[in-house]
Amino acid sequence: MTVKISHITHIDNLASILEHSCLWSDSKRIKLGLANQNIGYSHIKKRRLLRLVNVAAGGTIGQYVPFNFCPRSVMLFVIHKGHPDFQDGQDRVLHLISDTDTIRLSNQQCFFTDIHADLDYAEQIDDFDRIGELDIQRIINEKYWQDFKEEKQAEFLAFESVQWVTIQQIGVKTQALADEVSALIQTAQHKPEVVVRPQWYY
Repeated sequence: MTVKISHITHIDNLASILEHSCLWSDSKRIKLGLANQNIGYSHIKKRRLLRLVNVAAGGTIGQYVPFNFCPRSVMLFVIHKGHPDFQDGQDRVLHLISDTDTIRLSNQQCFFTDIHADLDYAEQIDDFDRIGELDIQRIINEKYWQDFKEEKQAEFLAFESVQWVTIQQIGVKTQALADEVSALIQTAQHKPEVVVRPQWYY
């Protein structure tokens, strides 16, 4: 069973992603000394650099590139509202879309969780025959998620890096941002489809 997945990042990070032809994990990006426009909570990112993984390649969650099983994630809502580490809102945030099978073809060290990966009681699963246990249609893709916030934040995680060629679409909020993204990827060998999807935003 292949499942669509979504990674969010700021457009300011796209040039670096294209230069390296991949998305790096936070841990690897820090080791490489790469600049990054952080849109997440800094304290959670630091915690994920220490939280252990007991499946796939082991290590820590911060050594993996995270994806949600839906666009319009809970974290995007936090970004939309603004938080102490990022106040500029969601308008310049990109959804990088792929699917579980495509990424696993180039990176076999992947796993998924049943809830937000940073939680102590999240189950780490590298048996992808179990991915059907996630209620993607009725819970993870649900527009109103207050009653199952943790379940909506289930994650797919790929060790160290995700190849740019595995990204199939780039979702943006406005046509103006789509035009910016199209200009940035114009000279790239791999050009994902750029789609305007305001429904993926708050």
